[in-house]
Amino acid sequence: MRSYRLAARDSGPSDFSRGENPDMREDPLSEGLLARYLLGDLSEKEQVEIEERAFVDPQYLGNLQAVESDLIDEYVRGGLSKNERRLFEDRFFASAERRRKIEFARAFATVAPEFRVSEAAGRHGTAGILPLSWRTGLGAVLRGLGPVPRYAIAAAAMLILVAASWLVAESFRMRGQLAQLRSEQQSRARDQEALQRQFADEQARGKDLSAQLEREREQRQNSETLVGELQRQLEESSAHNHQSAIVSLALLPGIARSGGTRPKLVIPQSARLVRVEVGVEPEDDYKTFRVELLGPGGQPVWTGTNLSATRMRGGRGVALNLPARSLIAGQYELALKGVTPEGKTEDIGYHYFEVLRK
Repeated sequence: MRSYRLAARDSGPSDFSRGENPDMREDPLSEGLLARYLLGDLSEKEQVEIEERAFVDPQYLGNLQAVESDLIDEYVRGGLSKNERRLFEDRFFASAERRRKIEFARAFATVAPEFRVSEAAGRHGTAGILPLSWRTGLGAVLRGLGPVPRYAIAAAAMLILVAASWLVAESFRMRGQLAQLRSEQQSRARDQEALQRQFADEQARGKDLSAQLEREREQRQNSETLVGELQRQLEESSAHNHQSAIVSLALLPGIARSGGTRPKLVIPQSARLVRVEVGVEPEDDYKTFRVELLGPGGQPVWTGTNLSATRMRGGRGVALNLPARSLIAGQYELALKGVTPEGKTEDIGYHYFEVLRK
């Protein structure tokens, strides 16, 4: 029998038991390479290449099975190193079929031992004879048996060969199924990541909507508070026999930021309410309007939303009723904006006026 441990050393400085895998540039028909495959001492890529070739090449499969038989024989006879025996036992004892082959080889080794020339025969001039492989010994034993035992042993060998071929084919099939399962698992993982990202985006969008609703609620509460304050002031005005006064200011449409003369609003001490009428151009056909009033230094003074245009002298306009005490002396900027049906806000114009206190 050939020693596959020595054959493996021919391809490099170390045997296959060290775990060093030379690339597939080594002759794929090399018995040493096939032995390393059987012992699991090749990379996954090299193992797949050998299995694919064995699947399509019956002769190559036969060589692989022959190397397997010789490995079993060398293991039974103690011809493997410590590391090689460990690799052999890890691979071969994991298969029930291979364990049966090992037991058969052990049983046969007790019936057909290797023949060696003793030292006494050497002293009589007999040349040394190399040990016979178990296949050579098996042939000698079979020739010494009767027809019925020979046929029985041949049938058992044929069954072992068929079983080994089935195991190799089954190994290919299981590898294909494993690759498919891994691909499906990766696809499911990618789908799950996409769903998690989509869920996170929906959560962020929901938080934004909640914050926007909260701002709208605060603005509505401010408007309601202001309306209540105006009503209270009107009631106080009636209770004091009209001792309070209402001051009015009309802002015509079309006045731009660069306007020259700014109108003046004079507020006496007795004034409780300031009414500001902001003119609207006919083409500014918005359903609702928004007004933002900035006082001296650009500080917000008042904001009105969902305002409607009504008929006024000279056309249409938006009327604002402001507490007189909320306006101090200084320069003011009033921004008029229209709200589209889609909820977008568009600038219409800016008005500037000056407040004087008496």
